[in-house]
Amino acid sequence: MADLSRARKGMLTTIIVLGVLDAAALIYLALPLRSGAAQPMQVQAEAEETYRSLSKTTVPLRGIDEKLKQAQKADAAFLRNRLPAHYSDVAEELGKLAASNHIRINTVAYKTAPAKLTGIESLEMHAGLAAPYVDLVKFLNAVERDKMFFIIDGIGLGGQKAGEVHLDVKLETYLRNQS
Repeated sequence: MADLSRARKGMLTTIIVLGVLDAAALIYLALPLRSGAAQPMQVQAEAEETYRSLSKTTVPLRGIDEKLKQAQKADAAFLRNRLPAHYSDVAEELGKLAASNHIRINTVAYKTAPAKLTGIESLEMHAGLAAPYVDLVKFLNAVERDKMFFIIDGIGLGGQKAGEVHLDVKLETYLRNQS
């Protein structure tokens, strides 16, 4: 029986020690002695600020699938409606603009180069123009606003003779493949 009594004392001691440890653990959890638990409002405010800053960076990405589809449609429409397929289309359009604005095109030199996009070819034009100043301004405005896509890349004064101004104009457009 002595062994049983000793075993009971050992078990009782163990239970008391475990009870004290449990009480200490509960007190530790209940009291805000830890640095993270001591300032819950500050931790929550920091988390909310992080959330707001991350939200600002992800908002533009919301609906990106639809935005990409719309951009592809707009790109295809731009290529189809604003870029010519033939050199003759460019020459015809410049001729119409020149005639409607009373401009004389003395010379035009064309130079092509592959563009960075597939299915597109860059077309650079150097044109010698002659007309009164006001007509040249109207012509350049018409070129910039034309349905066909033109970029006026440079203008140089070629001189003036008998009330006419001579300009050397560098224009650029792009030709689309016909396929």
